[in-house]
Amino acid sequence: MKTLDHSSIKALISLLEDPSGQIYTEIRETIFALGSDGIKPLQEAFNNSKNDLQKERIAKILDTLKFDNIKENLNYWRDFNHTDLLSGLIQIAKYGYPDLDENTIKESLNTIEDDIRSKISGKTNEEIAHILNQVILYDHGFSGNIRNYSGINNSFINKIIENKISNPIGLSIIYLIMAERLDLPIVGINSPGHFILGFVNDYFSLDDVEDGTVVENIDFYMDPFNNGQLINPDDYDVWLQQVPYKLEDKKYLPATNLAIVKRVMNNLIYALF
Repeated sequence: MKTLDHSSIKALISLLEDPSGQIYTEIRETIFALGSDGIKPLQEAFNNSKNDLQKERIAKILDTLKFDNIKENLNYWRDFNHTDLLSGLIQIAKYGYPDLDENTIKESLNTIEDDIRSKISGKTNEEIAHILNQVILYDHGFSGNIRNYSGINNSFINKIIENKISNPIGLSIIYLIMAERLDLPIVGINSPGHFILGFVNDYFSLDDVEDGTVVENIDFYMDPFNNGQLINPDDYDVWLQQVPYKLEDKKYLPATNLAIVKRVMNNLIYALF
């Protein structure tokens, strides 16, 4: 269809006040055809509208456009850029904050990275774990969101960094981004009900994560949500059996970036609906 300018889109959106269902359907389909170009003017109209019917309709259209946009962007990320966890998480965050400032996110992470990098040279895995906890949880003040465990902002990387609070996977993500940047042997663990981290006794490849063999070489686990608690592998196995979870299936727990982003998306959907 012909591209519409901003004023034309605003004029279309204003017609959503009309109670006619037929007009609503026609306007909705026209706006859907705009794709992501319709998101910003819709958001502006929603924020400024005093008409309940119009706001309700805008919200429905926005939800569809935003999810379509996330799907398109995440498919591209999956095919071409999935080794960069942060990039995938930014696409999810744009659902709630289409105009988020990526540079602000990256600058905050750069500061954390610099604080860690200066301390880890020549350190053992356990020493590195304590350094990560000190810098992320104490120096920078990140903590678990106990009061609002399933809150929507726990899935948005910009709000995790801004508020310095999140659920288990949200906090673990900060550690994993640092691991990517600093080449640290840390893997995400899709533990039943509660995402944690594993410190591997040697460097590993993506194939090791995908086929689960990396789990055989984990020195210890870490739970960022519980003040960065370190967990002995034997103790973790005992806990898994109590869940209950079959130990022979443990190879399925190491999480690729794709699995992490999928879990964050599932959390977002749960929070929304």
